[in-house]
Amino acid sequence: MGIGDRAYMRDQRSAREPISATAWVVGVLVAFFILTIILRMPGKGVWLNWTVLSEGDLSPWKWVTYAIPHGGSPSSVDLMAAFWHLLGNCLIIWWTGSIVEAEYGQKVYWWILLGGIASGAVFWFLTGLGGPSGSTIVGASAAGYSLMMVALLSKLEHQITLLLFFFLPVKVKVRWLLILLTLFAAGGWAFSELPGRHEWTMWRDLFGSQISHSAHLGGLLFGWLAYRRLNQTNLTVQDAPRQVRSSDADDARSIARDAYAAEENSSGADNEVKSPSSLTKGQARAELDTLLDKISAGGFGSLTVGEKRRLEELSARLR
Repeated sequence: MGIGDRAYMRDQRSAREPISATAWVVGVLVAFFILTIILRMPGKGVWLNWTVLSEGDLSPWKWVTYAIPHGGSPSSVDLMAAFWHLLGNCLIIWWTGSIVEAEYGQKVYWWILLGGIASGAVFWFLTGLGGPSGSTIVGASAAGYSLMMVALLSKLEHQITLLLFFFLPVKVKVRWLLILLTLFAAGGWAFSELPGRHEWTMWRDLFGSQISHSAHLGGLLFGWLAYRRLNQTNLTVQDAPRQVRSSDADDARSIARDAYAAEENSSGADNEVKSPSSLTKGQARAELDTLLDKISAGGFGSLTVGEKRRLEELSARLR
């Protein structure tokens, strides 16, 4: 496989590349919101109520389908509130879901998404009943929070820029973002939802009477447990095939390392670098993969002059 065959070296996405699971999820949520708007028109029914999980109707399927709508009954939902709810959840799922899907694969992505949804519903049912939001629960927030934990726990020291109110940029470390979100969810759950405490009106304005903090907390907890389970062996799905390397790969990496070190440390002396034509195809492919891994991690600019030249030679060798 030459360098031109690599997806991230092309200008355009491969036409045969399937739509990501994250894109499917966001698409379904948006389509359902549009359907909700249509069903609010005169003469339309309210059959979408079958998705909403409530204290009065705990049908088995609703423990998952509650994540699809972002408002209550289509006949009474506040569309603006539902829109902002949907937008926030879609942004979180698109951002963190893409990371999870890329690092762990689609299978893991789906079980984290569904596990977060189910965990949010269970935690709401066990601990959120009696609060102001205890009557019904809707929205994919629990799924978004579970994906966020899995995606960001390995990047705690990274600094990201958030757009508060969609126009005010704020830089924050991932560690503090997760801590603040968890504290807010725990505080809202304790002072707004726990039975007997929902009459504490002084807390309602702070934590919001329409937010299911218990479901958020359930999603965060599931994401934390999933991350610990996934990283017990410190291997991702993409890393697994690289556990076993052939002797060709070991030889090629040794050749590449010696060649690059010799070039950087040389001061005019002649250094013998093994020609690509003298390498087996297995050795050339393994050395090319090493360079492509470096490009994937740090961009094309991370290569030295010698590495860029070697990249061209190896690509030509494998054409």
